[in-house]
Amino acid sequence: MIPLLDITRDICPMTFVKVKMGLQKIAPAGKLNILLTEEALKNVISSLKAEGHRVVQVERRDSVFLLEVERSGADA
Repeated sequence: MIPLLDITRDICPMTFVKVKMGLQKIAPAGKLNILLTEEALKNVISSLKAEGHRVVQVERRDSVFLLEVERSGADA
């Protein structure tokens, strides 16, 4: 089961801080699901890609989005 991180109540820059902390808790090449608002979507995706992580899937769920992210193999 892929862990779920809900950051729908957080605002930037705390959104990516929490995502980064969540990714540190999983193994390299492991996956993390992130539930977030549309306002945070673009910045979180660009920050993930800049650190070498891979966004596997983006799914809209009513007023929020679910990202499936694969952690990079490098220490990011």
